[in-house]
Order: sequence, then C-alpha cells, then structure tokens
Amino acid sequence: TENGFVKLESVELIMQAIGVAEDNIFKKRKEDDEGFKRRNKEKKKRMKAQQQGPSFLTSGQFAPQALGGRGRPEVVQNARHQAFDMRMQGRDQHNRAGTSDGQDGRGVKRKAEDSDSEPDPEDNVRLWEDGWKQRYYKTKFDVDATDDDFRKKVVMSYVEGLCWVLRYYYQGCASWKWYFPFHYAPFASDFKDIKGMFTDFELGTKPFKPLEQLMGVFPAASGNFLPETWRSLMSNPESSIIDFYPDDFAIDLNGKKYAWQGVALLPFVDERRLRAALAEVYPNLSPEENKRNSLGSDMLFVGKSHSICDFIQELYRGESHEGTEMPAELCHGIQGTLNLDGDPILPDKPVESPIPMLRDIAQNSAIGVKYKDPQFGETFVFKAVILHGAKIPAKVLKPGDWERGNRGRGNWRPQLGFNSNRQQVHLDQSAFRALGHSVNRQQQGGGQYSNAPPPGNYHQGNYSRPPHGGGHFSHSRQQGLLGAPPPFNPNPVQQYPRQQYSSGGGHGWDRSMQSQGAAYQQNMQRGGHGGGQGQGGYHQQRGQDDRRGDRGGQPGYSSGRNYPLPPPARRYNWS
Repeated sequence: TENGFVKLESVELIMQAIGVAEDNIFKKRKEDDEGFKRRNKEKKKRMKAQQQGPSFLTSGQFAPQALGGRGRPEVVQNARHQAFDMRMQGRDQHNRAGTSDGQDGRGVKRKAEDSDSEPDPEDNVRLWEDGWKQRYYKTKFDVDATDDDFRKKVVMSYVEGLCWVLRYYYQGCASWKWYFPFHYAPFASDFKDIKGMFTDFELGTKPFKPLEQLMGVFPAASGNFLPETWRSLMSNPESSIIDFYPDDFAIDLNGKKYAWQGVALLPFVDERRLRAALAEVYPNLSPEENKRNSLGSDMLFVGKSHSICDFIQELYRGESHEGTEMPAELCHGIQGTLNLDGDPILPDKPVESPIPMLRDIAQNSAIGVKYKDPQFGETFVFKAVILHGAKIPAKVLKPGDWERGNRGRGNWRPQLGFNSNRQQVHLDQSAFRALGHSVNRQQQGGGQYSNAPPPGNYHQGNYSRPPHGGGHFSHSRQQGLLGAPPPFNPNPVQQYPRQQYSSGGGHGWDRSMQSQGAAYQQNMQRGGHGGGQGQGGYHQQRGQDDRRGDRGGQPGYSSGRNYPLPPPARRYNWS
C-alpha cells in the first residue's frame, strides 16, 4: 500500500500464497475447534464431579478416618460382604457416568440444561472435507463453483471493499454510495488476475441525511422514531419499498453458535428506489423535522482560560457573518474556519438544557463556535509520511513504563501460561502441622522419621548389616520380630568412613550423619526414661500402640505431640 492506496499486484501474490494453504487451514481450524470443545467438556465434567463430591462412602474399617483422631475404627463384621458392597456401588457409579445418548440410569431423557454438551449447528459446507468450495458456492450463493463469471463478480466487489476500507482510514470516505452487495465473501484462492479489477470510486457522492439513513437501517418495528408518513412506507402493503422491510427473515449461523453471530439474510436497500419513494413524503415534514433532518456543523468549545477564547468573543461582539480563518498560533497549530452560532454558548451565561428532565447549567465557563475543517479537493492525496521537522522520541524506557507494563504491580512476577490471574501458592495451618509432624527440625528429637537409625554400612548400593554383637540383635519376642536397632556410635566419621560413600568426599555427608545421629540419640534417651521397655524407637512405638489399645502400661514418647502452633497462613513473597 501507499498513502492508503492498495497495490493489487502485491495483494494477489499474498492471497495466492494463502490460497495454497487454504485446505490445510480449514482442516487445522476444525481440529482446533474439536480440541477446544473436548477440553471444555472434560472441564465441565471435572467441575461437576467436584461439586457433587464422592458418589458413596464406605463404612466399617474402610471408612475414612480423620487424621490424628483418637477413636478406633469400626471393626469389619463381614469382610466379604463389605467388599461386595463396595464393588456394587462402584459399578453403579460407573454405569451412571457411562450412560450415553442423554439418558439417565432409568432410560429417561435428560433435560437440555442437564446435558454436558450442546448440539452443534448444522453445517452443510464442511470446509474441512474435500469438495468444500463446490458446496460453499452452491449453499451460500446458489451457483455452481464452475461459474467463473459469478465468482469474478464476488471477488471484484471484495477487492473494491479492501480498497474502500484502507482509503477511508488514510484519505477519508472514498464514496458514500459504495457497499458490498453480497452476504458472503470469496476464498483466498479465488483472487486471480485482480490487478485490473478496480480503477477508482465515483466522485461527487453525498451521504444520506439523518432521516434517510434511519430509513435505510431501521426495521419496521422501529418506525415510531420516524415521521408518520415516512413510517407508513415501512408497513403499508402498497408501499413501493415494502420489500425492504420484511417481517421475518432467515439467519444463517454460518458455523457459529448464536443467532447474533450469524448472517442476517436481509434484502439490500436500493438507494435509487429509496430516494424516489421518499420524494413523495418530503413535503409532509414539519419545520422541526426538517431541522432534525439537516446536516449540521461541527462545534468547537474552549474554556475562558484558553488562548483563543478572547478571539472568539471578539467575533461575537463584531457580529461577523462571514467565515473567519482560525489563527493557528492561538490553538496549537489547528487550522479551520470559524462561524458564529445562532444560539451561542457564552461564558458567564446560563445554558438552557435542551432536555426537560435535565437542569440548566447556571455557572458556565465555556464558549462555543461553529468549526469547519480545512477544505481540499476530492483528488487531493494526504501523504502518509512523517511531517517535515518532526522530532522522533528516543526509544528508551521511562521510569513509569515499568509499572505500566506490569499493570501497576510493584513486585514483578512471571506469568505462567495464558492465565494472568493465577493465585499464589500458600500453606494453611493443617499443611504446616503435617510438615512439622514429618520433618520438624526445630524441636528436640525431630520428626517421626528421626527415630530411624543412621545407615550402617553400604557396599555398592546395597545395605549390609554390621556384624552381630552383644544382645542388641536378639530376636526375642520382647524386642519384636525385627529386633532393636544397632548401637549408635557417636563418632559417625570413624564408623562410616567417607570414602566408602563417595569418590569425591566432602563435609556434607559428615554434617548429615551427625545431625541424624544426634536426633536418634535424643530419642533413645527419651524412650529410656518414658517407656521403660528397653531401648530404640521400636519399643517407643510399641508403647504408643499399647496405649492406643487400652492394654495399660506407660505411654511411650510420640514425636507427634506437644508441637507448637504453626505460623499463620501467608502468601510467599516472590521477590
């Protein structure tokens, strides 16, 4: 493009390149759409399952138990019967989840709002299947795809639309009469030999007046906003343009889901027929309706403190009836023509409200005047270039760009995925209790895993017990089937030489062994004073089991008791 004018030979190259991949694009679009629907359906199922909760809860020994509860689980009376009930309940749940065709377990049709999926609109074109172009032109235009002349008409109108839209944004409205005369667009692969399809738009066209524009866009149901005689043209069966306003019309969803996304198959308004019909009812307009139907002027409002305010006031004092060129030096370089308003807005003068329900403005500090843009010829071309003498700002970040770029957040955090509102991870008090019970290193004796003795001897990755010695590895009933743990050597470096574990050596192993040994030694001492049943973590645990079983005896030490309250739940600081 150049200055808003399209270079059609370059456009054809781009469209043909897209047309080669058009078939794969449609197939990929179908795959993406199916994948989205599948993920959305699975998400709905997960959310529904989370809201409903578990379908059944077992009882007896298999019933869920609260963590840390003191009560004993209920004893199973008949294990086979309990297992049979669980299997039957699971099978019923599976049957309900797998019921197809929108029916429940009793074979009754579910309501539409209870269905997990909504039916897709009928698509007779099926762009993802072979033969899509033939089906498209036959379904949408009611012509055969082999009709090259018709396809060229559609392409030519679409090319005109491309040129009109780009020209509008760079040069202004190229034509007030042009419109795209079809409901559907052509394919990219149809853009062949388009260089000579378009030359230029018709010059000298004028826009519709306000009431004419409403006649072109309103349905008959909105006729109450129009003059009475004009309204009859939309509803009178004898009207010459009654076909412009059908009571009912088709909506082609065109692959969409909702009616407002579809294509309204309304007839196109013929400008010549519309103007001819309105010529008969124009004499019926009242003076107020004629004023409403006129094209007014732009208005410029400035405050009393503005540099051009005194200049405008002098125009009103002099009662100049001719257009006055606007001094650019008083209004930041803006140019144009100023004309006096017949009912002006003046400073320190009350402004009467044109709407009865709104109050007048008693204290006004603005002045208003009619304004007209600088006028140029219809063939004038506005250059899309940087103006002479323009100062290009340096491409640097300013102090405030960092905060604006991060949506006002002072502490920047990375965005994971496509969700910018991802919640931060935090732990509540129950999570802290669980962690403290297992890996609490602040309490004497550590967590429950510090009862385990330090490893003995490793040989090529396999654990080897040290030689039996003393009475520590007795397999008596009093010490349990596995026996007591091996004796602890307070000097782990000598008992477990470093070179047996790592070829590189290091102090990390020494510190870990000392820490684990210290925790084990403290538990050994506490167990000897509290349980009175020998040494080692095994007997401490056994004393605890005896207490839970109401078999008497002193309660053994439990690392899960007497823990301090965890810190309150907080969000991590990512800085």
